[in-house]
Amino acid sequence: MHFDPSEDQAMLKAAVERCVAAGGDTGAGDLGPRRAARATAAGFSAVSWARLAEAGVLAMPVSAAHGGMADDRMALLLAMEAIGHALVPEPVLDCAVIAGTLLDVAGSPAQQESVLAPMLAGRLMVSLAHAERAARFNLGHVETSLSQRGNVMTIDGAKTAIMAGGAADRFIVSARCNAGICFWLVRADAPGVERRIYRLADGSVAAELMLRGVTVTHADRLAGGLDSLDRVVATARAAAAAEMLGVMTLLFDATLEYVKTRVQFGKPIGSFQVIQHRMADAFVLVEQARSQVVRAGLAPSADFPRAAAGAKAFVADAALSVAHTAVQLHGGMGITDELVIGHGLKRLRVLALTFGDAAADIYDYRRAA
Repeated sequence: MHFDPSEDQAMLKAAVERCVAAGGDTGAGDLGPRRAARATAAGFSAVSWARLAEAGVLAMPVSAAHGGMADDRMALLLAMEAIGHALVPEPVLDCAVIAGTLLDVAGSPAQQESVLAPMLAGRLMVSLAHAERAARFNLGHVETSLSQRGNVMTIDGAKTAIMAGGAADRFIVSARCNAGICFWLVRADAPGVERRIYRLADGSVAAELMLRGVTVTHADRLAGGLDSLDRVVATARAAAAAEMLGVMTLLFDATLEYVKTRVQFGKPIGSFQVIQHRMADAFVLVEQARSQVVRAGLAPSADFPRAAAGAKAFVADAALSVAHTAVQLHGGMGITDELVIGHGLKRLRVLALTFGDAAADIYDYRRAA
């Protein structure tokens, strides 16, 4: 038995690699385009976002009915690995995977036509506004509430850690209603919406929302409740693990090249046994992480949420271990923005918290056993 990608999957991954390379997202190469993208108000390049949409990358997480490849989970994970290896600053995970999947599984036909379709075409930005300060990583803790007086429904509450929320045109807001937890589409410029943006460790732009009497209609509600988020969480965790795999592979390759060329005491530091041991340990972690991502990608649908949680928990710890090794072997320059190592470490710090840290992932992994 072998676990190599199929010919079609390998071609798709290569196409994504060419797409991100065409926009200057060259990983260990020139960091100029990444710095320029992060310096914008949105934290990413609008031109590169449009290019990803044109190439079909944004549509990959959704069903075939909307031009995606949701049934080929491994294809999505291979694409996310390529995005991680190129350190793409565009919010593919936050918008295309998380918001796109939720609209795909719970959006009405009208919402899919008016919101999902333009989002996949790169013309609209949508972010999930679910996390709250008191919730920590408990996805069922929602204090934001829906009130109804006559025929008028309003949302009141606050949301935090809205990934890519600085550039969002629409938010998918969770709120408590008579049916439990419901999700509603809210325009970013709707009366009563106050947005505060801030930078995360990797330079991306997140947001906090204050919602005061924000009016919504029945047409704004997504189908289902918290159960609609289950598939989104599993897919997002697996995609985050795949992106982290790409980042840690990039950092390992850059460090391997560095220890071969950095001379100390008259010889390359890679010739020292202690350095060889550190690099061997890092290589094992990379390959183990790859196995976890493949396992999640090939898991039966019933076991996918558990496999995704386990993969993300392992890959997050492994990727950060490899990143710390890369920083230490590069010395003080490793943590700066002058080298790809610092960029990769900061991106990993953000990805590791997708729908919970490693402890939350392990909790869900054990609970699903």
